[in-house]
Amino acid sequence: MKRIFKMLSVFLALALLLPLVSAAPQSPAANLQRSGELAEGVYTLRNLGDGKLLNTFNMEYTSGGYGYTDKAANETGEHMLLKVNADGSYRIYPQSEGGKYAFHAENNGEHPRLCKSEDPAALADFDICRDGDAYAVLLHGTELALSTGSGKTLYRKALVTIEPYTGEDAQKWVIAPVEISSFELKTVAEAVNVNTVSAVYALLTPAYMKGQITWSSSDESVVLMDTDGSFCALSAGKATVTATVGDMTRSIEVTVVDSPSYTWYSQHLATDGGWHGGELSGVYFYAGVYKRFIIDRYNRELDWMDTGCAIASVAMVMHNLGARYADGYDFRFEKDGDLEADPYVTALANTGNLGLTTESGTLYYNPILMNLRQLTAKYTLFGRKLTYTERYSVSKKIIKEALDTHPEGVIVHMQNGSNSHYIVIASCINPEAADPRDYRFVVYDPAAQKRSEGDGVTFEESISYETLYYRYSSMNSIITFDLAEEEA
Repeated sequence: MKRIFKMLSVFLALALLLPLVSAAPQSPAANLQRSGELAEGVYTLRNLGDGKLLNTFNMEYTSGGYGYTDKAANETGEHMLLKVNADGSYRIYPQSEGGKYAFHAENNGEHPRLCKSEDPAALADFDICRDGDAYAVLLHGTELALSTGSGKTLYRKALVTIEPYTGEDAQKWVIAPVEISSFELKTVAEAVNVNTVSAVYALLTPAYMKGQITWSSSDESVVLMDTDGSFCALSAGKATVTATVGDMTRSIEVTVVDSPSYTWYSQHLATDGGWHGGELSGVYFYAGVYKRFIIDRYNRELDWMDTGCAIASVAMVMHNLGARYADGYDFRFEKDGDLEADPYVTALANTGNLGLTTESGTLYYNPILMNLRQLTAKYTLFGRKLTYTERYSVSKKIIKEALDTHPEGVIVHMQNGSNSHYIVIASCINPEAADPRDYRFVVYDPAAQKRSEGDGVTFEESISYETLYYRYSSMNSIITFDLAEEEA
């Protein structure tokens, strides 16, 4: 009887404990359901705890490119591209620095930090789960969430760390889609020649939407568009190129010419100098001295391009050739690689810099001290590298012979006492002249501030001749470019 009573007591105790066991609290993350409601696109993430927006440090300045929250300019915050994986998880790409980095979790320390990486093996996937009016962002398949609650800071910014999810506001994020805020079309050159390939560039915020643009041409017999904005110039004339994304449309006129289309770039006049130099006012180069690359007016010795005639001349010939700088990034066109030549891109190739991702910052090495070996290694044409030839003891006959095999133009180096200058000679006006000493040439002079002084004028009408007092006798050497046998 005692044994039965003892067994009943045990069963009764277990019965009383069962409700307590079943009522044991679950982790807050256990009740979260992956939302799956966020389509692939660009968003901002605002932390519910501190009310601030998710941003990332530039990898150039902070190794690891840590994530942090801050009130960004105009309360916009950094744009984050959410890419949907096959299993419904997300990979997150901050759109600064060209969007080439994605998030991963630091794998050491008590509070692992949210970092950026471009190593595919290191990148993390995330589950985005709705929790009330906000979302929890968890490492895929775990209960570890993005949080600002650790108290860790860097440069007085609250760092985002990876913490066990508790449901506190510091671990919740308001995720809002980014609407198109700017949309502009640009071309590098004012005109392109028949049978050449060029491009119309879309500057779009958010940049991710570029992949959704549809392109069209008003006259496909003149300009035939490709799906990425590049086009083939088929015949002389004008065509309106239209780009459409969502319900927004932009157009630009493209001119195709049937005669050699020579490029003129001024080393001084940034706003109307044949190129987009006016957008470079925040770009500096450091090489013993710290100066802007170019300023938006003629002002001696305050900018590198004040004496940048060599780089401007190389840029003209490279653009005439259709050569491209394969490695760089040009923030003016939001273009990564395969850059069309102008003085800024040529300065990047000349120094080996990859370029800035924003409109202000500092690059290194002397941008105007011409390094022909470096330039021909960095520029490519038809997938092949270039070579250069520099010839001395220049005569009009030698220049004419060089033009016969190099219709893209010949770079001429001139010296007048201690002064030195470079121009591009593009064609001979009177090739039928019996005496080569009577040859006259069309030049493109980077020293000019007005088109009438340097854009396709005779040498005798150029600013080099009329104002700087250079003569044919001043011509010291010529430089030409050719295709190398070696592929890039």
